Amino acid sequence: MAERPHRVREPARVRPAAELGESLRDALLAEIGSALRECEDLTSWEQPVRRRAVHELRRALKRFRAGASLCKGAVDAVEVRAVQEEVRATAERLSATRDRDVLIETITDVCSVFPLTSRRQVGAIAVAILAPEKATTASADWEQAALAIRTQLEAMRQRMHAADLRAVGPDSIAASLSRRWRRARRASAVPWNAGHLDSLHEVRKECQRLALQLQLISRLGPRRRLERLVERLAAVVSRIGEDRDLGLLEALLVERRSEFPDPRQVDEMLREVRGRRVRLLRSARRRAARVLGAKAGEIRRLVATGRGK
Repeated sequence: MAERPHRVREPARVRPAAELGESLRDALLAEIGSALRECEDLTSWEQPVRRRAVHELRRALKRFRAGASLCKGAVDAVEVRAVQEEVRATAERLSATRDRDVLIETITDVCSVFPLTSRRQVGAIAVAILAPEKATTASADWEQAALAIRTQLEAMRQRMHAADLRAVGPDSIAASLSRRWRRARRASAVPWNAGHLDSLHEVRKECQRLALQLQLISRLGPRRRLERLVERLAAVVSRIGEDRDLGLLEALLVERRSEFPDPRQVDEMLREVRGRRVRLLRSARRRAARVLGAKAGEIRRLVATGRGK
């Protein structure tokens, strides 16, 4: 059977328009539409197709949630929270699948430290112990999950059609972004090491939300400068995300060490994991310091007026 072609879609962006609220609504509805289309592939018999659908659906939901956050103050806060709760519930349905897939990829990558003659065998043992096949979901369960997710998405679409976004404007969007920028700067000021996972998670969350929001509104200001900010924030997010995945693998290796036939292989993997985490966090901290060096007021002016300082 020929593999189904993968749909590639650019993230929705707000258009420079007199009715900014309506343009924001259109962008958010486009993300819901993208997520709904991915639901079709959640019930596929082909695991790669299903895995890709999970990935793309999660991305669409993250973009939607980031954009919905810009509506705070313009619409009823209870309505915004209700939509975000639906997004969170949907994302939680997909997280276990994502974590298992990423764990397998991380194991395969870390096992590259072994000689070619033993690499595949060590990787197969590690996957069998740390990411057993029983963690996968049956096709019938996927059909049930897809139905539940589609129902939630349809409810979100109805809420967005009814939301009053007339109060949304460049000033309110700029104020929301500057508040998040200040939170990201505060979060990045704490110690950067594997012993402060909550703080690292906060930095990643704030930088990721900022990157998605700046991408969404990039056409309202100096587009090239805003897109450079997005790229630099995304680099910080990527490195902290890699550290998170390696941290998950490290914890599992320590916990399940006794189940490996050769403990020396576990020691070798742990050395590689810990070395990579140190390098990743050092790089992430340098990049965060550079991109978040700008003051929140400068970001606010950039968005509100379309000009840099």
